Amino acid sequence: MSAVSTNPPLRVGQVVAGVGGESAGPSYSVPRLCSGLQQTGVNVTLYSLGKEAEPFPFPHRVYPSHRIPSYTLGRSPELFAALCNAAPALDILHSNALWMFPNIYPAWAIRGTPCKLVNSPRGSFAPHALRRSRWKKVPFWLLFQRAALAQTDLWHATCQKEYDEIRAMGYRQPVAIIPIGMDLPSFSPDIRKGASPLRQLVFFGRIHPIKAVDRLVAAWGLIASALPDWELVIAGPDCGGKAALDALIAAQRIPRVRFTGELHKQAKYDFLRTAELCVLPSFTENFGVTVAEALACETPVIASTGTPWSSLAAHQAGWWVDNAVASLKQTLEAALALPQADLLAMGKRGREWIAQDFSWPQIGAQMSAAYQWLLGRGSKPDCVITD
Repeated sequence: MSAVSTNPPLRVGQVVAGVGGESAGPSYSVPRLCSGLQQTGVNVTLYSLGKEAEPFPFPHRVYPSHRIPSYTLGRSPELFAALCNAAPALDILHSNALWMFPNIYPAWAIRGTPCKLVNSPRGSFAPHALRRSRWKKVPFWLLFQRAALAQTDLWHATCQKEYDEIRAMGYRQPVAIIPIGMDLPSFSPDIRKGASPLRQLVFFGRIHPIKAVDRLVAAWGLIASALPDWELVIAGPDCGGKAALDALIAAQRIPRVRFTGELHKQAKYDFLRTAELCVLPSFTENFGVTVAEALACETPVIASTGTPWSSLAAHQAGWWVDNAVASLKQTLEAALALPQADLLAMGKRGREWIAQDFSWPQIGAQMSAAYQWLLGRGSKPDCVITD
C-alpha cells in the first residue's frame, strides 16, 4: 500500500505575457501546463496581459498593457501589484519567456517572501534569438532582465538543447528538463480521402523570418516540376515574412504554393491530418510545437537541426536535417518518393510516440515533482539536473 502524501497542495502562479494566439508557442503551452498541473492537485492561477480572461478550467487573471514606453514591453503596474499581493501566499511563481515586464515582475514580487522563482526561457537564449532585436534586448538586459534572472531558484528547459543554452549563459542553478506536452486530437479516420485533388506538403506556424519558410519554398521550387500531384500549403499568420515569400514565388515562378492564413482549433488539426508531410525548417526552436502537433495528427515531419527533434529518425517518424536549401531539397525528394503507405506508417508511429511521452497529465506530474523537490518536500526527480 503506497504512502499518502502529507504535503499541502502546491500554490503556483504561472505568468506569461499573453495567451491570445495559438500560433505562438507559450500561448498554447502555458495554459495547457496549468491544466496539467491542476490535474495533479496543484492550485494554479494564470496571470497574463489581456482584455478579458479566457474560459480556462483554472483561475485566469488579466491586466492591461500600457502604451508607454511601448506596448511590446508589456508594462503593467496592475499586473505587478497583483503579483506582489499574491506572492506571500504562493509557493512558486513561474515566469515564461524573457524581454518583457511580465518576465521581470515575478522576481520583484517574491522579494522578502518565501515564494520560489522558476524561469522558463522558452527559446529566448538560443543564439539566433539573442541576435534578433538587439536594440531592445541589450538595454532591457542591463536595466532589468539580468538582475531578475539572477534570482531564479529553478530553471525549466523544454529540451537538452535549451538546457545547454542556459548553461552557456553562465547560470548554474538547477534545471528541470521537461518537454512541452501535446493533446491528442480527434478527427475522422478518412479525412485524407478527397480532401484535395493534390497531395499536400505543408508548413504550419508563424510566417516569420526565424522560421526559414523561404528555404522550404526555394527547395520546393527545385522539385515542384517533377511532382505535379503535390502542392505546398503554408498555414499561419503573417508575422513579417509573407511579402518576401510572395516575391520569391513570383521571381522564380514556383508553382502550386498556397497560403491558408491562420487556422485554429479543429481546423488546425484537420489541416495537419490532411497533409502527408509537414516541414519545420526553423533556424531555432526551443521545442517546436508544430512537430508534436503534426505527429499527433499522424503526419510525419521533416524538422531542421535548429529544433530539438533529433529523435524523429530513431522513432521512424520523420527526418532531422540542416535547413540549407540543398539538404531540404534532397530530403524532400526522398520523402515524397516514398509509397503513401510508408508515410502513413511513419505518421502512426509518430502519434504513438506523442501519446507515450508527451501527454499533459504526465508533463504536469513532472513539473509538480520538480516544484516539490525545490520546496524540500520530495526527492529529486530524474528530470532535474543540478550540475
